[in-house]
Amino acid sequence: MTKSRKKKKTGPGGGRLVLLFLVLLLIAGVTVYRKYGPVKEYMEEEDLFSVNGSRVAIMYGYELQQATGLLEDGEVYLPCAFVQTILNRRFYWDQKEEILSYVLPEGVRRIRLGDEGSGGKKLFVFSDGKPFLSADLVLEYTDVRLERFTDGEVKRVFIMAPPEEDTVADTKGKTALRAGKSWRRLITAEVPKGARLRLIPDHPGAGEGTKEDQKWQRVMADSGVTGYVLKSRLKNERQEAYEDTFVPLEYPSFSLGKPVVLGWHQVSVPQANKYLGEAIGSAECLNVVSPTWFTLKGNEGEFESRTSSQYVEEAHKAGLQVWALVDNLDDTVTLGTLLERTSVRQKLIDGLMEEAEKCGCDGINLDFELLRKDAVDQYLEFVREMYAACREKNLILSVDVPNYASYNWHYTREELAVFCDYVVNMGYDEHTSGDSAGSTASIGFFREGLEDTLEEVPAEKLVGGVPFYTRVWRISGGKTTSEAMTMKGAAEWVKKNQVELAWDEDLGQYFGAQGDGEGGERRIWMEEARSMKLKVSALKEYGTAGIACWRLGQETEDIWEVIGGFLK
Repeated sequence: MTKSRKKKKTGPGGGRLVLLFLVLLLIAGVTVYRKYGPVKEYMEEEDLFSVNGSRVAIMYGYELQQATGLLEDGEVYLPCAFVQTILNRRFYWDQKEEILSYVLPEGVRRIRLGDEGSGGKKLFVFSDGKPFLSADLVLEYTDVRLERFTDGEVKRVFIMAPPEEDTVADTKGKTALRAGKSWRRLITAEVPKGARLRLIPDHPGAGEGTKEDQKWQRVMADSGVTGYVLKSRLKNERQEAYEDTFVPLEYPSFSLGKPVVLGWHQVSVPQANKYLGEAIGSAECLNVVSPTWFTLKGNEGEFESRTSSQYVEEAHKAGLQVWALVDNLDDTVTLGTLLERTSVRQKLIDGLMEEAEKCGCDGINLDFELLRKDAVDQYLEFVREMYAACREKNLILSVDVPNYASYNWHYTREELAVFCDYVVNMGYDEHTSGDSAGSTASIGFFREGLEDTLEEVPAEKLVGGVPFYTRVWRISGGKTTSEAMTMKGAAEWVKKNQVELAWDEDLGQYFGAQGDGEGGERRIWMEEARSMKLKVSALKEYGTAGIACWRLGQETEDIWEVIGGFLK
């Protein structure tokens, strides 16, 4: 007979324990969810874009910029400094005369306060004393993609280089965009199922991160909000072509139509114009002469002119073009100050064009040396405006730049090459009077200057400058001094002092040294036919447009046969 078992009754104490356990379990679950579950709070757009009111956030390359724009009368305005630095440096702002300039192929466009565009909007406005340019004006001359989101409380624009195509995908369901690669980051926006999202680059330096990070994709919604979504929430990834309708301006160039063989002719006083025939001597291969006719004076657009129409006539009879040189070597000139004002630049350019027309020269050669970094913008604008003036007068415009080096990169040769018909790289002054003893233009120095310049200047516009001089160095008592000598003078000095020369293969020059009889030593690195032949060969090898020689009258008679080899 089986005994029946009685069920044990749970007493009041046991039930409370179960209930307590369930409550604790629920609390723990809520705590865990709150700690590790998806955050449902939203990030305010004002916090996301750091602007409010009429200010416009600028996203460049999908990165928020410190600079902000303005919304005025329905138009977006961008800070002029941002435009110049990031988007298009050809906008020139004259702070003193409050004139905005842009050089076009057919001339210079001047914009003043109150001027309006075709849509009736002001082309620039001021805020806190600083100019802001109309976005439409910027787009007129700048190849960028600019997307505006200005209907809401928080206004922003996205600016970037025009892509060939966008990568886009659709959401599998209702999806939240987050401020970072985690469920725990705030929501920047929420989009419905099937929403189209643009896949955009991650922040610079973000890297691949952890495996968890790699599950996330940075995106941009059609509303102009960016954030991160899980890649698993995306489908139908595809490419959409982007149509770039911008038509870049073309700045036509003039050409001599044959290789340039230029000789600079130093004309310090008007009387020196009489000696053109003596200067060119037996230089049958010469086809351009550049007399040093114009010297800037002061900072108000004045200059000294030493032009001569008779000189031009004589040069033309000899088959030579005349490119009048303009220099900034007078101590009264501060280039940045001189060129910063629109009225002064215009005065200077008008004066130069008037002189060029009177003498009948064929071109202008700008030789602005020791350019400071803080004067670059003014210098470039002057060159651009000279381009416009020279096109109108059918004058060739050339510019001289020092041999490429880290301390003179700011000449911005790439921009010069757009607006100048020829860029002359002065491949000398490797060692100057203030340096330690050394060559004026070793072949390595010369070639490296050409190679670096060709990174910015097309070969068909690059002319290589060569020296007709060298230096005799004296090292004595711990001091180093030097004396510049012409090719002729150096050859005579070597002969007179019976200096023994030895060819240095690495430098591509003859080197000689001799005691000075006072415990010191004199050294010379020769510029002569053999070293010049190496330079001419380098110019031909790189396919450059020509050769320029500083200066006529300093060379030995045999040098022109070598330089003539450039034409063969």
